[in-house]
Amino acid sequence: MSTILIIDDDVNALKLLAYTLRKAGFDILVAQNGFEGLEKAEQHLPDLVVSDLMMPKMDGYEVTRRLRANPATRNIPIIMLTAKSQVQDKVAGFEAGVDDYVTKPV
Repeated sequence: MSTILIIDDDVNALKLLAYTLRKAGFDILVAQNGFEGLEKAEQHLPDLVVSDLMMPKMDGYEVTRRLRANPATRNIPIIMLTAKSQVQDKVAGFEAGVDDYVTKPV
């Protein structure tokens, strides 16, 4: 079974996405900030990371850059899931290393 790590500081969004993906048959890991997300990614090596962009302390761009810089996590696919829909935000996401950029609501 595939494992998905969800990183989002919005507890309600985190719970909703986790519930939906669990119902679809995925194992779910959750983190409420970028630091916790990096730690869980390194410990569990999930099959996919879904990260919010706008988070306190460390945003999704920095989470992505750090995952890509780490040899253990650099090949994990990353989807940025965010309310920021401007072209420059998407470009910055792809430049940071995301595999896909999806705007909320989904």
